Amino acid sequence: MKSTYTATLALGLAFAQPTLAQEADQPIRIITSFQIESMDPESEGFWFQEFGVAELLMEFQPDGSIAPWLAESLTQVDDLTWVIALNEGVTFHNGRAMDAEAVKELMDFRLANKSSLQGIVPPETTFEVTGPLEITVTTPVPVPELPNVLAHESYFLIYDRQAVEAVGEDWEALEDAGIYTGPFVVEDLTDAALTATRNKDYWRGQPVMPGVTVSFVTDINARVLAIQNGEGDIALYPQVSAKPVYDATPNVNLALGPISTGGYGAYMNVSEGPFEDVAVRQAFMKSIDYAEMAETVFSGATAEAEGLYNMSFPWAVANYDFDPEGAAALLDAAGWVLEGDTRIKDGEALTLSIVIYPQQPDLVPMSGALQSYLREIGVGSEVVSVDSVGDAISSGTVDWDVALLGNGSATVGAVQGFLARYLATGADRNYAGYSNARMDALIEALATETDDDARNEILREIQHILVEEDPYIFNVTMLRERALVSDAWSTYQPGVAWRHIGWQTAPDALK
Repeated sequence: MKSTYTATLALGLAFAQPTLAQEADQPIRIITSFQIESMDPESEGFWFQEFGVAELLMEFQPDGSIAPWLAESLTQVDDLTWVIALNEGVTFHNGRAMDAEAVKELMDFRLANKSSLQGIVPPETTFEVTGPLEITVTTPVPVPELPNVLAHESYFLIYDRQAVEAVGEDWEALEDAGIYTGPFVVEDLTDAALTATRNKDYWRGQPVMPGVTVSFVTDINARVLAIQNGEGDIALYPQVSAKPVYDATPNVNLALGPISTGGYGAYMNVSEGPFEDVAVRQAFMKSIDYAEMAETVFSGATAEAEGLYNMSFPWAVANYDFDPEGAAALLDAAGWVLEGDTRIKDGEALTLSIVIYPQQPDLVPMSGALQSYLREIGVGSEVVSVDSVGDAISSGTVDWDVALLGNGSATVGAVQGFLARYLATGADRNYAGYSNARMDALIEALATETDDDARNEILREIQHILVEEDPYIFNVTMLRERALVSDAWSTYQPGVAWRHIGWQTAPDALK
């Protein structure tokens, strides 16, 4: 019993004569769908890490490990103590030394004011200057994921806190304040684009390219055309299900990197409706052909979802199972009897509402494929598009059974933030009111467990619960790092952890 679903897409591309050459004195031209709204480093700063302007103390690697970046080293002294040694000779763009005093000042501020750190780094944590380039971190309880926290763009992005305080909230003044340390220096930020130029004093060496321009273009077709026509080099957030179209389009290449730390995830409404029954949730998960979803619906541009996590992580469990016969048996046992092509119980047909949002166009073919799989086991469905899934669900403005979202279950290798915010009882992004006492206990234990083997066992049990005992969240397909590039950038490798460019990023001819 196997269904086949093939997505057909037409982007309406015009086959113009492309400009293939990339001049050495031409900046990297990036086109993205999201606008950088201001120079405020607290609300918008993470974007600057992505485009080579800002940096972090630690750096997430493609193999899942964490390496030093602005920090020369990070040493764990004991369960509660870490020592950060900073690289020598690093300065902010304004010339101020990025020393221990400057970093401590920033870290104190962020810990006290960054809501996203709640539940991740205890507020009683202290940062003490123990040398000109050394900071000792002391936590009240173990924080085993501290290296990952320091590698996350939303937690401890490094900038000159004094320079920011000096301008009050005149964010435009920060364009000339030189608050970051990266290979490119902000020259201008408008509603249309960010412009940055080469940092000639960059601590790692001379950046290859003279600068970068990041244009804000919301329309996916316009981003594709810009690459095709030679008006851009790298376009972000491509529609991966359109890979066959890109493959047939001159000067347009879908650059694929390693499997990411997340995928397109499904969240099931366990509080009301058909998914109150565990068996129906399990049947839904078993109805999905995960391999076909990746290889056919997304033409190999995504990877098969085998479990909640990227299989390269040592704790990952491959426990997703495509078993439509088993799904049908579960529904039969739960009283959903097949009458003709439809499952009926107590005179009601089994129909699911699948909610998607337009910012992720790939959710359209994905939801269509899910409808096809559900039909095979006698389950009806409808697809509803809303501007914001979280807002629509929390406000009660949409009836839903399944919500499809971009999902990062182990962003920069860290698992605690996702589990604590999406799965713990009462968490701010626990959309369906999921509550499992054993899950809560495991999440709490994981937060302070330092032994790797014990952490892996906790995570494996969490994955077991989410499939075998009390399903709620699962991946439909795993994403790969991805971007559209012109022929001149055909060997470009999409960055991990949203780091799209660095000081050595260059077109093929300059490598």
